Amino acid sequence: MFTLDELHLDEAKKIALNHRKKKRCDDCYDRGWIGVSEQNLLVLCTRCVDMDAAMEDWKKYVSENEELKEHFAELFAEHAENEVEETHPTQQAYEHKKAHPVGKNAYVPGPKRTGRAKKI
Repeated sequence: MFTLDELHLDEAKKIALNHRKKKRCDDCYDRGWIGVSEQNLLVLCTRCVDMDAAMEDWKKYVSENEELKEHFAELFAEHAENEVEETHPTQQAYEHKKAHPVGKNAYVPGPKRTGRAKKI
């Protein structure tokens, strides 16, 4: 199992501190990070840290270190955002129907009981 070295953890703490948005935060106690995971990775505070900017700096740091590059390869993988879902021809035939199910019929045969009439 991969664990992050203390040298890299200290750099991640500096990155979190540099990208804080708020002065005071009760969640992270003004550190910029909440805790450390079991892989020795930093858990950033979502309330007071600019996550996008911190991730960009972390990507730059990882790209400079060859030993981290292999463990964080999924950061650099391109995601296909333009995936087109193909619809089946039979699905198009039912587009005119309602999306919600029809309620249960409330009609009960027999005389209507009003008030405190007892059931016989």
